[in-house]
Amino acid sequence: MNPSPITNCWGRVTPVSLNVKHFTIYRSVPGAAYSHQAQLTSLDGRLYATWSLGIRDEEDPGERMVCATSDDAGETWSEPRTIAAPYRGEAAMSVVVSSGIVVHEGKLIAFNGEWERTAAGCTADGRRNEVNDISAKSHCHTCARVSADRGATWSAPVEVSPRLAGYMTPGRTATGRLILPGHLTFPYTDDLTNWQWAGLPGLDAEFVDIYDNMHAGNKRAGTGQLYNEASFFQTDDGVLHMMLRNETEAYRLGVTESRDNGVTWSPPMLTDYTDNVCRAHFGRLPDGRYFGMSCPHPAERHQRRTPAILALSKDGVTFDRHYIIGDEPEPSPRIPGLYKHGRYGYPYLHVMGEHGFVIYSVVKEDIAVGRFALGDLQ
Repeated sequence: MNPSPITNCWGRVTPVSLNVKHFTIYRSVPGAAYSHQAQLTSLDGRLYATWSLGIRDEEDPGERMVCATSDDAGETWSEPRTIAAPYRGEAAMSVVVSSGIVVHEGKLIAFNGEWERTAAGCTADGRRNEVNDISAKSHCHTCARVSADRGATWSAPVEVSPRLAGYMTPGRTATGRLILPGHLTFPYTDDLTNWQWAGLPGLDAEFVDIYDNMHAGNKRAGTGQLYNEASFFQTDDGVLHMMLRNETEAYRLGVTESRDNGVTWSPPMLTDYTDNVCRAHFGRLPDGRYFGMSCPHPAERHQRRTPAILALSKDGVTFDRHYIIGDEPEPSPRIPGLYKHGRYGYPYLHVMGEHGFVIYSVVKEDIAVGRFALGDLQ
């Protein structure tokens, strides 16, 4: 299939430094030392930061989804409270990952992925077995909880998507349809209850869409790449562009497109949008411009998830306005743990009032947010 024309013009555009103020949301401590996969939303002037909080290692049994709030535009934050707690599984505690919060009719709807590690995927003391954990998972699904009191209390969980666990918040299309971006599948709903399966050609509703299944899923779909961790935007012609992280050494994102509001998707194409092998976030600003919030430096082995760049586009094809959210070097973790790296991990953009806010993890240990004035985006 021909490559996609979507590009961020990396290396041909000089990034502009924004006046960004950074604030710490959460600083890890022993016993709650893994923080990653953050999202951000707001309701009535209050910011809600959600992320996955683990004991020590990435996606270790016992990981949970938490939320902290700010009532002063991100400068100070509450202590994190658990939204989705793990349960006792057959071999160990389950693993819960955050998929963010959607605001709907004044209510908050929190989404989380969840699965169990089987006995083969756990050590004798119920921790993650790094040697044998690729296929040793079961009971994978995504659940939703509702809060009608601004996050003070949450309803019991309801399963919305079996066989999917991802890290991106559902997004709305122009018709109001809600799409849950997984790795290779993208279920959707028009009424928040009746979720329908959708995904790449070659896959079906029985495929278990979890990060560790990306090899099998991409092989079945015949992509020729290692795509995962999707995020989409919609152009004015109604086409949905689902951007895909790529773990091959192409260091470029992929894209699959839908022309029927997310019911079917094209075979993925390789774009010219460079990437640091870090989940990207795409969408539109209030002024109509398209954005890509990511770490686009392609030299993954030499520059670990830095700089964080907000790239803007007028047409959804050429993202040629680059703004630096942060460009500090990657630090070393304070607390040891599996796969802890990345200066601006999984950056996610949210707009509230006259400001943009970018939430990210720091070496998968701390959670921080950068705030800037939208008026500075010329």
